[in-house]
Amino acid sequence: MPTTMQWTVRLLSQIDVQKRYASPFEQRYANKHVLPFVLKEYRDVYGDQVDALWRPALDPPRAGTAAVIVDALAERLGVLGGTSEDEAAARLVQRAWEDNDLDVMHREAHREALIKSRAFGSVHRDASGSQAIVGIESPDQMAVHRMSSPPYDVDAALKVSVDEWTGKGVGQLRLPGLDIPLVEQDTAVSDPDGDTGVSSRWVASGPGVPTGVPWVTVVEFAHQPRLLTAPISAIDPITTLVDLSDLIEALLVFAGHFGAVPIRWGTGLTALADPKNPASPLLGPDGKPRIGFKPRADHFWGDSNSEAKFGQMVPADLTSFVVWAEHVAARLRAATSVASTYFSLDLKSHMSAELLKTDEAPMVRRINAIGPRGAFNQGHRQLLRTILAIEAPGSAARVLPRWEDPQTRVEAQAVDSFGKAVAGGLGVQIAAEQYLGWAPDVARRAVEQGREDRRKAAEAAADASSDLGRESRGLLDLAGAE
Repeated sequence: MPTTMQWTVRLLSQIDVQKRYASPFEQRYANKHVLPFVLKEYRDVYGDQVDALWRPALDPPRAGTAAVIVDALAERLGVLGGTSEDEAAARLVQRAWEDNDLDVMHREAHREALIKSRAFGSVHRDASGSQAIVGIESPDQMAVHRMSSPPYDVDAALKVSVDEWTGKGVGQLRLPGLDIPLVEQDTAVSDPDGDTGVSSRWVASGPGVPTGVPWVTVVEFAHQPRLLTAPISAIDPITTLVDLSDLIEALLVFAGHFGAVPIRWGTGLTALADPKNPASPLLGPDGKPRIGFKPRADHFWGDSNSEAKFGQMVPADLTSFVVWAEHVAARLRAATSVASTYFSLDLKSHMSAELLKTDEAPMVRRINAIGPRGAFNQGHRQLLRTILAIEAPGSAARVLPRWEDPQTRVEAQAVDSFGKAVAGGLGVQIAAEQYLGWAPDVARRAVEQGREDRRKAAEAAADASSDLGRESRGLLDLAGAE
């Protein structure tokens, strides 16, 4: 069994690997990555305007394509909370979901995993020991180790951070049933738990705290997990296309800036001089003009040298850059399955509901493979199971996450499908959950309310019929008396 220090050293190295891997993708998502070629060209053309210390006067263009891809997927990976066939367990996990702000923070877990390949959910007990406290953790601060045999659950987790008051590193090693606090010292020490040959500046700062749960209360949200291979970022396979999109954007700016004015050229010219000061050459040692030149239609160049040649470069055609940009967008759509509306939206041609569904179909299939039928669903299921184990230790209920419908909702179609399903014999509650997206408790209350309304309507109809019968009998009696 590995010692505390062995686990710590191993997981610390894993955190370093995760940070190095995620750094370029985080830069692209945050739109802070500038292609070296683009930066060099901008510096050559615009000079120190690109290198201002605080904020450059001219910032090289960046399209932000990585953020478009990630956010398009993250916004469709929505979880509504937890549910269970056991009504008490369903209410408990739903309350814990909302009390821990997971209705908001679960999206950050998905976004972090899409950008950096993984994120984590860490469950603790509150001061009373009866409530679950859930936090979403970044791979820049946490790493986990999984069992090497089924069920491949997390058997160790490490979270490290910096104490803002002392500036020292603090951490927590989480093992099955035990949480061990750690602190970073100034010098490395040998492993106090045995002759393991391991030394570290991270040591236990106190005794382990029992968690009351026989497993590590940490879950991993991994994007595209594979057997024997670490998960990858959603930006990893499209990095080249993202950079190409930025390059086209930069070249488009160059074309718009310099293509608007014809660029004139000349070869075989004698040494040109400044017309205002003939003693001063017009060109510098680098061959570039010392003074600005503004071409006009009534200006021309001439030279007595018979070898001199003059010409004018054709202005750049901006249409070609637009075609290139659309080509890259098409390749990005093919590689990511993201709907075309995230790249361009033509408001003049309205998209019908059927066409919208068709356009989004590949993205919906991919999101279902990641979320409701993928690794994210597994993570949320384990998270809800841990919450239930802390808040209701004796419960054997099975809890599951409730996912939002990833398709764009078209209310008319949803209501029509609901009506046809009920007419076909499907129960109202099940149809409301499946086609209208209602939560089980809401659908159940709606069914109960419908029954109550029908009961009251039937009673009112019976009372009205009874009153009418009494009035009819009274009229008959009156007629007989007469």
